[in-house]
Amino acid sequence: MEKALSAGLGFSLLIKGEPGTGKTMLALEILDKFGGDSAVYLSSRVSLPALYNQFPWLEGRTGFQVIDATNLYFASKAFLKPRSFSELLYTKLAAAEKPATLVIDSWEAIISGGKGEKKEELEAAMTDMVRDYASKYRMNLILITETTDTTPLDYIVDGILEESRITIDYRRGREILLKKLRGTRIDQHKYGYTLDGGRFRYFPPFERRQIEKPRRIEVVPNTATNVSSGCVEFDRILGDGLSRGSTTIIEYGDDFSLLGYHSLVAHAIINTIQQGNYCVKIPSSGWDERRLRRGILPFVNEDDYMKYCKVFEIRREKKEVRENVRILKGESMEEDFPILIDFISTLEPPVTVFIGTDTLEYQYRLRTSANLARMLELFSYWVMELREAGNVAIFGMPAGGALG
Repeated sequence: MEKALSAGLGFSLLIKGEPGTGKTMLALEILDKFGGDSAVYLSSRVSLPALYNQFPWLEGRTGFQVIDATNLYFASKAFLKPRSFSELLYTKLAAAEKPATLVIDSWEAIISGGKGEKKEELEAAMTDMVRDYASKYRMNLILITETTDTTPLDYIVDGILEESRITIDYRRGREILLKKLRGTRIDQHKYGYTLDGGRFRYFPPFERRQIEKPRRIEVVPNTATNVSSGCVEFDRILGDGLSRGSTTIIEYGDDFSLLGYHSLVAHAIINTIQQGNYCVKIPSSGWDERRLRRGILPFVNEDDYMKYCKVFEIRREKKEVRENVRILKGESMEEDFPILIDFISTLEPPVTVFIGTDTLEYQYRLRTSANLARMLELFSYWVMELREAGNVAIFGMPAGGALG
């Protein structure tokens, strides 16, 4: 959103939400950040003294102008009838010297309050302003609406934000949804936010810190019957680690960070490499060997990593293939799965195999019952070989996955 509003090309943004979700507060924060010295807040329900009372931080804000929309409808001796709202609005905006940011709060109240022209005519005039004014004068136009329904306005504006209340474990939370940002990529479409202290503040995505001074991870040794996960506490939960010849599913839902799952996997891989044992991995969706390498190499020797960590990627083969990477075409599980099984059989046990089931589900269309049945049949044959060899398989599966 910041990228869209700071481009300087003009942007129209619609803020939707039920009463009390913080629409006005968000609009004022946008005014404060992007309004420059010519910000205009057009209100149909909040006077300037009331605004300062609710948001004391506004008093220190210069270049901020409030227009009371209810005072725009008046009769003048120079006119035989009350001047139209759209005419007066254009006059006011011209006096504000083409504001960098204009907030209209709210769209419905402005439309329903017109005097001197029919509601349909007023709505048409306002719609024309939304369609043309932002781009023509390179200004940011922020519209607040009191409905969450889809209206013709949704198709005209450049962006749509929707604020809502949510309940998490009987506790109230707030969530903002980025429904549309024309010309701007949306990397994350939902954010939590707070209105504490009369300010709108969102919670940014969790960013992984770079490892500046990596510490050596203590080896948690395997036993004669079990393979360690690399985490003493996790081993204790599992009953002294993973039994050789066993298969384990780690199911993670929306309440568990994907990074948390990959941290468990990383510990197991590091612990395996440090003991001179092999691990084979089919990464989860969105991950590949390069990304895995960045997380593992700070803690193990690169030569050991290349020797003991083998990664199967399902993709089209490219000219540049890393030494420890094998390629599966992803066209047929009957062709690809034997390649994986045969490779594992050439490695000295115990081999720890990590499989991201969401990758298999997408590539081999496992939501189809026939494909799922065939994959389960292939797995059943492999599990017998795995048990006989004393290897270990760990399946990482999102909640509701086809293989669950």
